Amino acid sequence: MSKITDVAKRANTSISTVSRVLNGTAKVKKETRDRILEAIEELGYKPLTRKEEVRQTKTIGLIVPDIENPFFGKMAKAIAGIANDYDYNILLLNVEGIKSQKEMLISSVEEKVDGIIYTSSYRCEEIIKKAKLDQFPIVVMDREIRNIKVNTVSVNNEYAGFIATEHLLKLGHRKIAFIAGPESMQVSVQRQAGYERALQTQGVDIDTSLILNGDFKMESGYKIMKKLLGSNPDISAVVAANDLMAIGALNYANYKGLKIPKDISIIGFDDIELASSITPKLTSVSYPLERMGELAIKSILSQIKEKDSETEMVTLFPELRPRESTGKY
Repeated sequence: MSKITDVAKRANTSISTVSRVLNGTAKVKKETRDRILEAIEELGYKPLTRKEEVRQTKTIGLIVPDIENPFFGKMAKAIAGIANDYDYNILLLNVEGIKSQKEMLISSVEEKVDGIIYTSSYRCEEIIKKAKLDQFPIVVMDREIRNIKVNTVSVNNEYAGFIATEHLLKLGHRKIAFIAGPESMQVSVQRQAGYERALQTQGVDIDTSLILNGDFKMESGYKIMKKLLGSNPDISAVVAANDLMAIGALNYANYKGLKIPKDISIIGFDDIELASSITPKLTSVSYPLERMGELAIKSILSQIKEKDSETEMVTLFPELRPRESTGKY
């Protein structure tokens, strides 16, 4: 049985162009259109449509940005457990491994699963629009989408940044640095906004020299901590936008002979398993992953059952997990 990828290959064009011809959603050059139609006839390709009865795979696709990040492994485990309770399996896809085949991302996935839980910011709006065009069940997880009607399950990351910083302020810290993620990442921007709001609430001026951007990886946390202590040796605490960078910062502090939390306090986000097993144990802000997964799975199943179900946007709140890496100043 031929697939849309076979048609694209035979017609020497992209999957998205084949999709546009099939759906009549945009103008395509006559020469390209004729080539695609000829390929469809030669291959005997019959596109699936959600308007018809289609075979259920009993599988839900979970698309994550970076499977090497333990947070997404933890998320996948939680979602898979909940999906199994509903007799569904999870197909895990890593965006890092798909970037070289951008056009194939959504079309190839739709053939293998009954719905998609999408957690990456990579091509997010494009993916959503394609799924909605195909009447394909989709839930966006941990991303707030304001300009497209789509089901979302997110966490209030501004609040997460606020409670992390507030915790340090209550311990007496005032010179608190922030290791942010990439400037383009919504999660990092929101957590930084919470950090700044907490400082302002306590009348602490925001010092931009104490805010540096990393890439959510442990090595960047290590390097940025080195820069921070080099230029501001009197900082007493650090908020890192995820646990991996916090652990990298902690490793550099240990390397410099600093005692944690006596000399410097460090806090992260995501509460990965490593956070509670390192020495000292890392204070972190924890996501309600099981509740998020339950809501996402139920949303997908609702869309499978009723294609015209109402759009739901749910926001949950995280919880602070105080541990050994933070202490009084």
